[in-house]
This record gives sequence, structure tokens and C-alpha cells, in this order.
Amino acid sequence: MRLLFLLIPLMSFCQKQTKINAYLDPTTDQLEIEQTLTITNDSDSAWDRIVLLDWANSFSSKETALANRFAEDFKNRFQFAKDEDRGRTVLNDNSARGDYKFQRLPEQQDIVEIILETPLQPGQTKSFEVAYTVKIPEDDFTNYGKTSNGEYNLKYWYLHPANFIDGEWEYYSHKDLDDFFGSSMDFTISLHTPSNLFATSNIPQTLVAPTDARNSYLFEGENYAQADLYLRKAKDQFKTFQADSLLITTDIMEEDLAPEMKQLLLNKISKFLTEKLGPYPHEELLISDRYYKESPVFGLSSLPDFINPFPAGFTYEVRMLKAMTRKWLEEGLKTNPRDDYWITSSIAVYTMMDYQERNYPDLKIGGKFSNIWGLRSFNAAKLGFNDRYALLFLNTSRLNLDQAMTTPADSLVKYNQELGIPYKAGVGLLYLDNYLQDDALEKTIKKLYQTNNYSKASTNDFRRILNSYTNKETDWFFEDYIQSHVRMDWKIRSIKKSEDSVVVKLKNKSGRMLPVPLYALDNDSIVSTTWLPAFARDTVVTLSRKRANRIALNYEQLIPEFSQRDNYRTLKSFPSLSRPLSLKLFKDVEDPTKTEVFLIPDLGYNLYDGVSIGTRFYNGNLLPKPFKYGINPTYGTNSRKLIGSLGFQYSRPMEDRSERLYQVRYGAGANTYSYADDLMYRRVSTYLSLSYRPEDLRSNKRQNLSFRNILVNRDRDESNPVNEPDYNVFSINWNHSDPNFKRFFSYRIGAEISGKFGKLNGSAEWRKLFKDNRQLNFRFYAGTFLYNDTGDSNFFSYALDRPTDYLFDYNYYGRSEDSGLFSQQLIVAEGGFKSQLEPAFANRWITTLNSSYSIWKYIYAYGDVGLVKNTTVAPKFVYDSGIRVNLLQDYFELYFPVYSNNGWEIAQENYDQKIRFIVTLDINTFINLFNRRWY
Repeated sequence: MRLLFLLIPLMSFCQKQTKINAYLDPTTDQLEIEQTLTITNDSDSAWDRIVLLDWANSFSSKETALANRFAEDFKNRFQFAKDEDRGRTVLNDNSARGDYKFQRLPEQQDIVEIILETPLQPGQTKSFEVAYTVKIPEDDFTNYGKTSNGEYNLKYWYLHPANFIDGEWEYYSHKDLDDFFGSSMDFTISLHTPSNLFATSNIPQTLVAPTDARNSYLFEGENYAQADLYLRKAKDQFKTFQADSLLITTDIMEEDLAPEMKQLLLNKISKFLTEKLGPYPHEELLISDRYYKESPVFGLSSLPDFINPFPAGFTYEVRMLKAMTRKWLEEGLKTNPRDDYWITSSIAVYTMMDYQERNYPDLKIGGKFSNIWGLRSFNAAKLGFNDRYALLFLNTSRLNLDQAMTTPADSLVKYNQELGIPYKAGVGLLYLDNYLQDDALEKTIKKLYQTNNYSKASTNDFRRILNSYTNKETDWFFEDYIQSHVRMDWKIRSIKKSEDSVVVKLKNKSGRMLPVPLYALDNDSIVSTTWLPAFARDTVVTLSRKRANRIALNYEQLIPEFSQRDNYRTLKSFPSLSRPLSLKLFKDVEDPTKTEVFLIPDLGYNLYDGVSIGTRFYNGNLLPKPFKYGINPTYGTNSRKLIGSLGFQYSRPMEDRSERLYQVRYGAGANTYSYADDLMYRRVSTYLSLSYRPEDLRSNKRQNLSFRNILVNRDRDESNPVNEPDYNVFSINWNHSDPNFKRFFSYRIGAEISGKFGKLNGSAEWRKLFKDNRQLNFRFYAGTFLYNDTGDSNFFSYALDRPTDYLFDYNYYGRSEDSGLFSQQLIVAEGGFKSQLEPAFANRWITTLNSSYSIWKYIYAYGDVGLVKNTTVAPKFVYDSGIRVNLLQDYFELYFPVYSNNGWEIAQENYDQKIRFIVTLDINTFINLFNRRWY
């Protein structure tokens, strides 16, 4: 079969050409590759090196940029994988020649340099030969590699030249962002696989030679950005459709959709993209299901067929539209996908929105569910399919996590990289198009696509082409909209009516220099639209009252505005409530014209109240909002009492991130529950919280300064009187945390002041994951009383293993239990011990050190040591040790004591009563566990 490789002709249509001869060994999951690169220096600079992308080697260790990215996103599969399941590239030693050699960049192991002894002069061409072995990784890490059933989806599996642009090499490491940026090349690939594997590639297949032992393929194509390979056991897994002059090959299936219907839909999409952008630059287009899942239609892709609310074939159509639009832009519009991420993502979303508007203008976001009784009254059911883009972007704006569209892709938080920035960018182009009110944007996109098939397009190119098609001012879009993360927000401050006109005073709440549309409405019908030029703070405009009975800003929601609650004014002589009250079940999308109160059933549990049943009244909708309240009355089935809570909170985001103060929150709350049988507590708290976050939002570092005042009133128990049934505590705390998958560090310093005691305490926690996947944890705690006049009661004392929780901060299921299952609940606070030792409390000071070390997977050995000091007694040294079963860190853990001051606990009676457990049932806690990957 090597003869097949030798007969391959050398093409000369591109500045860079490659010939690849690859043999797959399925027993070792390795590709043996011989590659020839023919490169022409098409710049005006002499090259003393040539940079190659070797992204297959990004899997080679736990210290590569890819591995660090996985750790930042709390993805643990790669960290815990076996070495043989990871990939790597091994360059053969004999690859070096007399006048050039190959070497890796020390800090970027997936980048290879060809060091030239004699510089390659402008216009010169040189060929380079290299032999190497690629170990294919498991597909668990990036969805590319070897699958569990022995098939292969291969991407970035060979050496690819980087781009030389503006006098320098542009390259970066693999970070699982699907943003490969290699130079376009002419490919000739000779591939040899076992006979049970059938190959498909985006590079056109020109020859196949099957034998009993192996299948040999020849793939040839000109001017491709990369070469993908799919090796499957089923020969006909990929289907090919003819769409006009384009061959479309895909394995995206929808079993209930006839091939003839798929053909019609693909023709429809291909025709639209050709009209919208321009012809696809190749005669064949490959769309794999793996490629689609890199950037799916979120929400739509997770719907099972039996509850799919959309028209027949719509799911397939939208999936193919998303994948084909992305592929169209990747091959036809050359941009740096990491530095100019917004360009292709904005055009892709804008193009999809246009397709949707043309073909399904009346389709709602919920499909046929929007017409079902009980659902159709929800605001979400009334949203159009395209409304989801602004809605999902506004989520980041409300969370103060918005980032500038020009932010490099690897600096975006995951939510913004996947959803926030593409949707903000696409909505931004729609905003720009409506402002221009001509076809300038359409012409710009087509021109940008058609003139940059062979060169890199940038933001400046976009701006230059757009300005050549319009006389309107567009600086606001390029200098403000795409450059700033500050929220966009306007309001109607006041109106002054006359017989035939109305004077409207407007306020720009954000200071963003952007144009805004002002509407005159007849109920919900648009009478007129006036585009107001950018104004810094306040402006006044006069509108005609003819046929109008309402005035609105941004009525069509062309701008993803932070809040539209102050965008409406009525012109009626006897107006009704400006925002009438609306009572709704469950959460919904906000209706800015109404004051909405939501209700949701509420269930809770503690040992004394039993199951609590009630309703929560709150103003929170599907998007976060600055002011929130919640009123939660419930009934305890055991206590037979009315219990519950209420709270009010206002959050003020700080958008100047250079100051690091991220958010200020203040509020008040109250709750009442049982703390023992037939005994209630009532707690009222007020607080102020200052949150700090680095300017780099991808950093997991957080800091917080909080001030709280807690007032507690408890029912008296005549059989067990307490010294302080009612008390007031003021606390100050500074928290610092840097939670990363490989290394966790946090510390806290706090003080509590009350009438009869004062405390100063602090803690620090450090956790390290080593290369052998073993984990070491340390937690240190120290606390001392500044003064203590509480007498003999230990209610306010430091606890060694089970804090009394006099501030009622912890979620105890049976907080007053001293025996039985609920007494074994462990909350790692204060001393953090697991064994129940004496003295159990300290009324002077305490210091403890808790540690654990992994033995095997989720099995750990733990040990605690400490000193406990009580009045009139010498400090006592305490210790315990045992086995920790860590099924989910801080959420579900078991502790089995072995040896302590009590002796060999494992050999003592009633050992089952010594086992401690951590179980977290709060759904919001679990949601935060998964949200950390996205925000």
C-alpha cells in the first residue's frame, strides 16, 4: 500500500501543501504517520522557523493548557484517566535533517517549531519530512478520539502549519474551544485502516482500495482549513444528499423523517446560505453529529422525540441549519476564532435569526406547547423562537457577568463562550440592521465572506466594508456596543402632553453612547418609530400624538436592555395602574408592563416540624433581578404550627471591574421554626455584603466582607432552662476562596460581639490534587473568647465536633438531638472533629487541625488533632482518626471513626452510632455545584 502513497501527485494550487501517509493500529490506538509539508514563504519576511500546531499532543500530560482548562472548568475525567487513555504525539528522532530540526515549545507542548539553519526567504518553497506516532485519546475528554465501541472520531490528529500574519506567527494551544486556526492547505491523505472500519472525511475521497486485511483510502482536496476523519464500523452510517451543486454528507439522523424530506430541507438551507453569504467554497460538505454537538441548539437538542413540540422535521432542520451555517463560515470566512470570536458567532446567529423569521415567523419558543391551556398564559409561551437569544444573553447581564464581545474566546466564562457572547453579538447585528434601515449590513456580510476566502478578516475589515455601504454613523457599534460590558438601560423620566403632541424626557441610566428607538403606540400596534441618536444622560424629544395612546422605549426589544420596566408611559386621560398586579404560579419570563408575584409550592423537613407544606410568594422570574423578596409561610405536620420565613434583598452590581468590588448586597430576613419538640425560635437578621472578584472573570477567586446583626428569640423550656433564651449578635467576616479542581485554598477571619460574649476566630483550608490522583486536605481552625460572661452554659462555646449553631446558620435536620441518627449529622465547622470526645466544648479557646489523604479513589484516611481550653482547666490535647468515604465533596460523605482519645472506637459497642454523615438536600446547593462550570 505504500505504492499508493508514492503515486500521489504534488499539488501546486496553494501556498502550503501536505502529503500524509497514515496507518491505524487498533490494538494500540495509534496512528503511524509519515508526512511531507511543502511550504512557500508568501510573506515579505525571511523565516528562521516555521510553527506547526500539534494539538494531538495537548493530551500528553496534566500540565498542558488543555489539562489546565479542564481543571478550571472542574472536569475531572482527564485528571483521573489512565495514562494509556490519554493521547500524545511522539516525533521520531530521525525526523531532523541537516538543515532543519523539529522541537517543541517548552511552555506549549502542543506547538512544534521547525528550526531552519538557512532562513526561508520570501517567495521560496521548501519541503519538510517528518515521521511520528499519534496515540489517540479516549473520546471522554473532548468527544473526539476513540469511542467506547471501538470507533474513531479524529480531529487535530496531524501536524498543521500555523498562520503567518502581519510579520508574526499566530498560534495558540488547544483548550477545547473548537477554535483551531491553521493555515489553509492542499491535502493529500493516504489512510490505511483495518477492514472493519470505514473512513469518512471532509476532504473529498478520490480512491478506496478494500482488501481482506485492510481498507486503504485516498483523500484529496484544495484549500482546506483542517482535515477531519471519522472511522465507523457501519459502512453506510453517513448519508449523502445532493443540494444543487453541493454534496452534503451527514450522520445526523431523524428516523421519522423521510429521506425525501431531508433532501428538501437541505436544499432549502443550502439555497438560503448561498443567497445570504455566498457559495460554499468546496463541492462537498461534511456535517457530523459530533461536529454539531460542539455547538448545538441548546434546549432543542435535549428534547426527546415523544415530547417534541415543533413541526415535523423542524428539529432536524434547525440542527442542520446551525451546523451548516457554522461550517459555511469556518471554511469561507477566515478569522482568528479566538481573538475575533465575535465576528463569526454574530454572523452565524444573525443568519439563523433571519432564516427563522423568513420561514417560521409565527413559531413560538414553546412550539405547540404555547397553545396548551395552563401554559399559554405564561409570558415564556408567548415569546417568539428568536426571542431566546436576547433572553439568554440578559441572564449574564443580570448576573453582572457580561463581557465585551471583543474578549478573546479563552478569556470568556463558559456561559458567555457558549451562549452569552454569540447571542449578544447576533442580537447586536439585528440592532445595527434596524438602525441602518437599509441593506448595508447584508451587503457587508456578503462582501466580507466573498473577499476573505483566502485571507484573514478582522473587526477593522468589517467596519471598513460597512462604512462603504452606508452614510449613517456606526462608530457606536464598533467603539461601544462590541467593546463594553456595561449594561444598557434607558427610562422615560416624564412626559408632557398637549393636544397634538407629547414631549418626552428620557434618561440614559447606563451612559452607553448608543442610539435607541422611541415608539408611539396604539395599544400594541406601532404608530411610529423614531431612532434617537446616542445621548449621554438626558434628552428631550417631541412626538406626534396622532392615533397614539402609549409611548415606549425599545418596544420591539431590538436592544438587549437590562430592564424595560420603566420604558412605558400611557397617554390616556384616566390611566389605569401603570403596572397592574399579576399573580402567577411558578417562575416565568418577566412582563415589564406588570407587577408580577409568583407562587410556588414549598416542601421542607426537620425532625421537630416534620414535613412542612406551604407556598412561597416571591418576585423572582427566570432572570435575576436587583431587588428580590420572598415570603414563605408553611405548616409543620408534626409541630402543627405555622412556620416559615421572609426576606428582602437588593443587589447592586459594580460594573467597573478594575476596582474589583463586584457586587454590594444588603437586606433583611426573618424565620421561625422549631428547634426542639414544642419549642420555637424566631430569628431576625440584617446584613450588608461586599463581594470582590478579579477583573478576569474566569478566575475562581472570590472575596467577601460581610456585616450581620442577628436577633434570636427562643421559647423557654421549663424542664431545661437556658441562660440566654434571647440574644443579639453582631458579626463581621472576611472570606477569601480560590476553589480550583487541582488546588483549593480558602480562609476566613471573623468576630462576633454580643452583650455577654465576644469572639475572634479564623479558619483556613487547603486541598491539593497530586499527579497520581491522590488528594491531601488540611483545615485549620482557631477561636478565642475576648470576654465570656455566659456562666456555665456551653450554648455559646466553641464546639469540638457539633456546633450548637446559636445563629441558626446551619441546616441541621435535628439540631437539639444528642443521641440517635440525627445527632450523627456532621457539619464541618469550628473544631471539625468526627469523634464525640470530652471536653466537647471550649469556653476559653480552641485550635484544631483536620486532615485527610486519599487511599483509593473516594476512600480517604482522616485525622484530627487539637487543643481545647476551658476556664480553670489546663488545655487538653484531643485527637481522632478514621476512614472517610467521599462520594461527593461537601455534599455526601461518610466518616467511620477508628482510633481517638476514646481508644479503638471500631471495636466498641454501638459503633453504628459513632458513624457521622454529611448529606445536603438543598436543591440550590446542588445547582451551584454545576453552575461553577458555567459562571
